[in-house]
Amino acid sequence: MATYSESVINGINVALNEATLLGVEFAKEDEVIAVTFSPIALDENGQIPDENRVQFIFKPIGKFIASYRLGDWNNKEAPVVQFEAEQILEKVVEFGGCPIYGWEFIDCKRESDYSWLSKLSCEYQSLNNHGNQHSLELFQAGHNKHIDIKFWFDEFEIFTPDYNKVELQTFIENGKRGWDGVYDGTASDKFAIYPLKDYTFPQATKNAVKDSGMIIEGQKESSFSKFWRKLWN
Repeated sequence: MATYSESVINGINVALNEATLLGVEFAKEDEVIAVTFSPIALDENGQIPDENRVQFIFKPIGKFIASYRLGDWNNKEAPVVQFEAEQILEKVVEFGGCPIYGWEFIDCKRESDYSWLSKLSCEYQSLNNHGNQHSLELFQAGHNKHIDIKFWFDEFEIFTPDYNKVELQTFIENGKRGWDGVYDGTASDKFAIYPLKDYTFPQATKNAVKDSGMIIEGQKESSFSKFWRKLWN
């Protein structure tokens, strides 16, 4: 089980803003979810990493829900597509890799439209007393279709496609450099993001992040490499 400081949560949320969501996969027997992103990030040399994909491994999963509707996000009459929780990867891939945005994804505190909670496509509830410490919210919006995803977990790790571990602070710092570059104009062309002149960072961005603030208890090595083969082969 891991406890993350508010500064770490803020930093991860900032680093995930406008990231392309490439895949979500759920291993029901292991109660693990893998989520793959291509984020806004610059390395310590100010360059986009040669391999910019990262995979988050969330575990254990206490609850997982999703709502896939054939309509816009706010269409309350949109039909719901039913599927099994283990089919989430193929459903997300149908959207072709769209960005997520909103600055808050882990332990989201913003006001959101949760009307979709009554229109679930799938739902998984663990019988074990774990996986409820944190949550993650994701979405994808396509032509006349929309999917909302939320799950609860206790801890996460980040890996490269070569399955090398990415330290949380490294991921946060890369994301902060990326967004600094977007807003000072030096990286706007690299990411094709051009903010309004008078736009200011959310407070979470301003605060991200000078220390790791993380405590991990009983951490175990993950063995989830099959997800890379599924997503990229």
